[in-house]
Order: sequence, then structure tokens, then C-alpha cells
Amino acid sequence: MDGIRNHLREVWWLLMLRGLALLLFGLVAVFWPGLTLIALAAAFAAYLLVTGVINIITSIRAQGRRSLWFLTLLLGLAEIGVAIYLLKSGLVLATFIALIGIVLIVLGILEIIAAFEPGEDPGRRFLLVVGGALALIAGFFVLQYPVSSGLAFVWILGAWGIIAGAIEIAMALSVRARFENGHGGPDRGRDLGPERLRER
Repeated sequence: MDGIRNHLREVWWLLMLRGLALLLFGLVAVFWPGLTLIALAAAFAAYLLVTGVINIITSIRAQGRRSLWFLTLLLGLAEIGVAIYLLKSGLVLATFIALIGIVLIVLGILEIIAAFEPGEDPGRRFLLVVGGALALIAGFFVLQYPVSSGLAFVWILGAWGIIAGAIEIAMALSVRARFENGHGGPDRGRDLGPERLRER
């Protein structure tokens, strides 16, 4: 458990960047009027590139501290691969929708698996499950109703990005606040009480 805590203390700002990237993608998808397929693919590819690099960095830092670090590494490599594919290939709408749906489902499954890693904080576990469930729902909806492309498809992606991004940011802020409260000086430690300190 100490390994997980030390890891989160080091990478909370990377989690924040990942959440901000996802939130920015969601805002672009929702509030950019007349968003084209090419622009949406480029925005999603940019998000995948950012989060892929972040996931690779966090997985390398997590070696020996988290038992599922290799899943994050594989996810990061896959995200970068999909991003390069999106940027280099001319996608038709049906292929793009299917690819996005598959990516969302994979993201959701891996987030839910990561939530149940031994020693994970209960609050962070809950947020990971919620974020993973949202990605699964969005992915299944995209694959199940590909004909509802266009505006509906963009809004689904945008809503997922905004909500999931906000959850990622909340997790990062929660991690930062927990370590600040736990190591922020004698007054804060006294406020928490000995029992709470032992829990942390």
C-alpha cells in the first residue's frame, strides 16, 4: 500500500494533465459549431497522444509499486498507436465511429480493472469505476447506434469527455489534498486524529 501511495504522490499532477486533456476534448466536441469528422478525429488523436504519453510515464514510475502497472503501459502504447492511425489515415465515418467505440470500451474495462488493484484508496476506486462505466456506456452506445452519427455522435463523445475529465481532475485533486493533509504540518495532522492518520 505504501508503494501505491508513493506512486500517487509523485504522479498526481500527471493525472491532472490527463483529466484536463480529456475535459478540453469534451469541450471542443460540444462547443465547436460545425465540427467536421477530420477536426473531431484530430482532436481525439491529440487527446490520445497526450494521455498515451502520460500513461507510459506513470506506468514506468509504477514499476514495483503497482501490480497492474503493465496494463497502463500497454494502454499508453495502444493510445499512441490509435492516435497516429487517426492522424495518418483518411477515415470514413463508419470506420471512425467503430474505432472510437472500441477505444472507449477498452478504456472502460481497463479503468474498472485498475480500480480493484489491492491497496487502492476506496474513494479513488469508486471514481475509477464510475469513469470506467461511463466509457463503457458511451462505447456501447456508439457501436450500437452508428446511424445516429453527426451531431448525436459528437455530443456523446463531448459529454463523456467533460464528465470523465472532471472525474479525472477530481481524483488528482483528491490525491493531492490527501497527501497535503497527511504531511502538511502538525496542525493538519492533529485535526485528522490518530485513527485517520493510521488509515492514511
